[in-house]
Amino acid sequence: MKTNPFSYGAAVKGENFYDRKKDCKRIVDTLAGGNNMALYAPRRFGKTSLVFKAIEQLERQGFICVYFDFMPVFSPESFIRFYAKSLATKQSNLQKFAKTFVSIVKNVRPVLSFGKDGTPEFGVDFAGTAVDETTISQLLDLPEQMAKNDKRALMFFDEFQDVEKLKDIHFEELLRSKIQQQHQRVNYLFFGSKTHIMQAMFNDKKRAFYNAASQMTIGYLPEKDTMTFLQQNFSKKGIRLDESMVRYIIAATANVPHYIQLLAAEIWQSTESNTDITREIVDESILQVLTLKNDYHMEMFDRQSKSKKLLLLALCAGGKNIFSEAYRRANNLPNAATLQRAVSGLTNDGVIDRMDSEYFISDPFFKLFLKDLS
Repeated sequence: MKTNPFSYGAAVKGENFYDRKKDCKRIVDTLAGGNNMALYAPRRFGKTSLVFKAIEQLERQGFICVYFDFMPVFSPESFIRFYAKSLATKQSNLQKFAKTFVSIVKNVRPVLSFGKDGTPEFGVDFAGTAVDETTISQLLDLPEQMAKNDKRALMFFDEFQDVEKLKDIHFEELLRSKIQQQHQRVNYLFFGSKTHIMQAMFNDKKRAFYNAASQMTIGYLPEKDTMTFLQQNFSKKGIRLDESMVRYIIAATANVPHYIQLLAAEIWQSTESNTDITREIVDESILQVLTLKNDYHMEMFDRQSKSKKLLLLALCAGGKNIFSEAYRRANNLPNAATLQRAVSGLTNDGVIDRMDSEYFISDPFFKLFLKDLS
């Protein structure tokens, strides 16, 4: 049985990653050139996959690349634990790293252990010590020590907007100070899925990271590249896909990479070899995805307030000028202030997003579910 060539649910790597060559080159050139970058894009547009592609190229150039996800961070202690482990993954000698750790981070004890498979693991023990800004400051200096005169370190901070969880220790201000004054051999790529928060962090004059990095936004994938990717992969099973069906798949998935791969994977799984893909086959696969996600979609919709529900149903028809009186009247939406709260809530929850000046429902299958409710 042939392996399904379409991948979703995790960072897409290898042959399953396609296009974004210009975007990848810009990231590589910016970081390799000694500058920092902030990367924006809505959820499921493939930011993390793009970043891992850039990491592959930068590591081949000799850079030390450390990926760190802020999403699981919930306290200063958890940041220290997760960040230290991320740095340790780039060490060939954990005992040497532990000595370096002790020499820099004074109030946290490194712990070396072995996993179930016998591989060495790095951890930390706070030994009852309260974590403060000094401890975080010391930890942030570790990448500078890891780097060498001929080998710089690059830090990739995913879901960077979640540093808000560390506001009590002034993390933004602390890291910006390090970058400006102390980190000479370390550069950073900041990226996250909540574009409105990320953009505010780097464009608001009152924020610590104002103008602190080159800014880049990635958009929709070119239709031609998606067409080539789908046709070549389906051909591995003898499945034929003409241009009209590719465009139909792109339209159904709102041209979002994650959902393109999701729908393509479902079509592959449910289609026999040596078959021509028809609209009926695509529709059956869409229906299968909707059936599998029905309970999730229903729960998501049920938990929204009345104003949010009305907005979601309105966005099924379009998301331009949503605060105008004409749009609100046509869709029976509440006053501008209440609508703004609904937009903020749905955006913060990742249910809706905005590209340029147009709002849209992040998950195209949730949109199809909502259309059935209308």
